[in-house]
Amino acid sequence: MYPGTMPLGAARVIDPSRPVDDRHGPSAQRRLRHAGALLFGAGALTLCLVTFTPDPDASDHGGLRLAALACSLVAALLVVWRSAPGPVLHAVPPAGALMVSVVMALAEPVGLTPAFFLWPMLVAAYFLPPREVAVDVAIAFAACAVTLALFVEPGLRIATFIGVVAIVGVASAVVVTLRAEVLQLVERLRAQATLDSLTGAANRWEFERRLQEELQRAERTAGNCALLVFDIDHFKRINDSFGHAAGDDALRAIAREARAAKRGTDFFARIGGEEFALILPDTDLDGATVLAEALRAALARAALTHPVTLSVGVTDRATSGVTATALLAGADAALYAAKRQGRDRIARASAARMLAA
Repeated sequence: MYPGTMPLGAARVIDPSRPVDDRHGPSAQRRLRHAGALLFGAGALTLCLVTFTPDPDASDHGGLRLAALACSLVAALLVVWRSAPGPVLHAVPPAGALMVSVVMALAEPVGLTPAFFLWPMLVAAYFLPPREVAVDVAIAFAACAVTLALFVEPGLRIATFIGVVAIVGVASAVVVTLRAEVLQLVERLRAQATLDSLTGAANRWEFERRLQEELQRAERTAGNCALLVFDIDHFKRINDSFGHAAGDDALRAIAREARAAKRGTDFFARIGGEEFALILPDTDLDGATVLAEALRAALARAALTHPVTLSVGVTDRATSGVTATALLAGADAALYAAKRQGRDRIARASAARMLAA
């Protein structure tokens, strides 16, 4: 940690390459709660319809109506319990499997009842991690086997169990596989939308979003936030003299050295052709200047086929009310000052003054 900085503490760091699979996030938990309510609500409706259809043997209707009532209560609870904890929600699929087992034990004859093991397992396959899905499927198979052994005539046990294993197992595996492929695709699309393909740095859109987020956090905590903006001196001359491949090598070298120099909480982005930025949470001008000097020195030592130097503009929030526009304007003003002063140097500017202007 360089001077003028302090630990970020419990602040959330957002990485643009972070996977999008948020099974434990609030939105995912809400969707799982809604799916659970739909699962038990559909079960209750199905059981009610069954008991009101013509049936030569209605001896099981009383038990099925009690099961429908239980499903209705669970569905209503999931609807109104908006703050249901994760363990409760993750128990929805195995609870659904156990409810199907109860209905199997009550149904006379068992008929197609075992096929309903598919419902809770599809919910598990879509919403839960693969290992948890495997556990839930095993619970469903075990519950099915026990119920068949205790309540179903011997001639139907093996065939029914094989059917349940085949249908539920294959369907669950397909959903798990398809969800994994969709998540990989979404992650690739997200990377393309937020990362620069040449350097691997975040792009301008992601930089602006993150800068706004860090300034809002600094405003809430009365902390500081510094910004470095830097670019390659005479970049056009490098392209003209050595070719665009040499220019690309220089850009990649800057990205490599910037990632090596920054802290884990800092945020690196390419915001223009040869222009880059580093957002430094909880850092003042002095701390940001130390990092800028380290970056310039590292680039000077880099093994490149041609010399590359940097001009760097440094600014910080320093006071409340500084906007992202003002902070970026301050860093840009410092960068152009470094250019005017002869390049290959660091200049500092006040974002507060840019805001006042």
